[in-house]
Amino acid sequence: MAASDPAADSVDPSRIPCPGAGHPAFHLRDGELWCEDCRVADLAAEFGTPLYVYSGAAIDSRVGAVRAAFGADARICYAVKANSNLTVLRRMHAHGIGFDVVSGGELERLRAAGVPTDGVVFAGVGKEPWEIDAAVAAGILFFNVESEHELPLLAAAGRRAGVQVPVALRLNPDVDAGTHAYISTGKKDNKFGIALDRAGEVVAAIVRDPNLRLAGYHVHLGSQLQEVSPYVAALDKVEAFVDAAPEHGAGVTHYDLGGGFGIGYGKGAELDVTAVAAALLPRLRARGWQPVIEPGRYLVGDAGALVTAVLGTKQQGGSRFLLVDAAMNDLLRPALYAAEHPIVPVAARPGEPAVVDVVGPVCETGDFLARRRSLPPCARGDLLAVLGAGAYGASMASNYNTRRRPAEVLVDGRAARLVRRRETFAQLFANEVEL
Repeated sequence: MAASDPAADSVDPSRIPCPGAGHPAFHLRDGELWCEDCRVADLAAEFGTPLYVYSGAAIDSRVGAVRAAFGADARICYAVKANSNLTVLRRMHAHGIGFDVVSGGELERLRAAGVPTDGVVFAGVGKEPWEIDAAVAAGILFFNVESEHELPLLAAAGRRAGVQVPVALRLNPDVDAGTHAYISTGKKDNKFGIALDRAGEVVAAIVRDPNLRLAGYHVHLGSQLQEVSPYVAALDKVEAFVDAAPEHGAGVTHYDLGGGFGIGYGKGAELDVTAVAAALLPRLRARGWQPVIEPGRYLVGDAGALVTAVLGTKQQGGSRFLLVDAAMNDLLRPALYAAEHPIVPVAARPGEPAVVDVVGPVCETGDFLARRRSLPPCARGDLLAVLGAGAYGASMASNYNTRRRPAEVLVDGRAARLVRRRETFAQLFANEVEL
C-alpha cells in the first residue's frame, strides 16, 4: 500500500502534532500515538515490546528533501551504519541513492539486500585486506582513504584485479563542528582523516601509483551538526589545499562533504540542508566537482520510535524511577552520549506529571533512557514511545545481559510489516561451541 502523504497530517484536524516528534508521521489521534495510519498500541500488542517502529513516509520525505536541496546530479550515499535493516536498504535503493559503508560486513548487507554496489563509498580508518579485496571486486564508486598504510593495500588489490582503484582522500581540516566529543570527527586530535600538513605527501603517493586514481576529497566533520558554517569552513580549507599545487586538483571529480546532518530530537528544527547546499553547490560546480553526501541520521532518525512497556515504579532516595522493558542494550545512545530522546506516553493517563528517571532492567547504573524527565502518571503495562530512535538504535543494539534485541516494524499507511523478528534464545546460543 502507498505510504500516507505527510503533508496531509498537517491539515487533518483529527491528527494532532505529537510533542517531540520530528516528523508528522508520528502524531496523536484522540490522545493516542499513531504512526501514519497505524495505532502504535495495536503494533505493540501484535509484535510485543520492546519494539522499533519505522515510518516509510518519514524516510521518503527526508530523502526527497535532500534530493531537492542538492539536485539530481548529486550522489546521495546513505550511511548504512545509521540503520542497516535490509528492508530500509532496499527502500533507499528504490529512491535511486547509493550507500556509505564503513566495514566489509556492511558491504555484505548490501549484497544480502540485493542492491547494486557500484554507488558505494567505503570509509573507515582501518580497512582490512579482505574488506578492500571485496570492495574492489564489488566495483564500488571509490574508497575514502583515511590512513596512509591503506595505499599499498589498495594498490595491491587493484593490481590483482586488473583495475585502477578510485580513491578519495579524507582530509582532516581541524574544524570544530560543535558536537559531542564522541561524534566529532574533523578535529586535529580525532583519529579520522589525514591532516592537511601531511596530505600533500599522500596525494603524491597516490598520483605516483599506476594502480590508484585520485577521484576526489572527503571531509566528514562529525554527527548531529546544526549549522552551515562548519561545512563552509571545511570547503575553504580543502580549496586552499587544492590550489596550493597543480597535482592536488588534477583529475579530481568528486567532493564528498560527508553527512552529519542534525535532527531536532524534540529541541528544535533539523539542520537546514537547503542552506548547506546553497552555500556549497556554486563553488563545487565552478570546479566541476560532483557533490557526494552521506546522510544517515537525517534520513531515518525521526522515522523511528522505540516502544517500551512500563514494568513498575520505584522511589529511591530523592529519585523516582520508572522501570521499563527497554534498556541500554536496545538503545545505547543515552548511556553512551548522554543523548536526550523525546519520550511520550502512547496513551496518556490523566493526572499531574512527575519527574522520573526512565530506566531499564540491565544491571548497570548507566542503563537509562532518560533522566529527570517530566511524564504523566504511568502504571504497569502502559506504553511509552522513545522518539527520534530510527538512527543508531537497532544498529547499535546488543545482547548484553543475554537480552534479545527488539523486533522491527515498518509502517506504510495502514500496512505494518515485520522487517526483523525478535531473536529467540536459541539463536543467541547457536554459535557457541561446546567443548
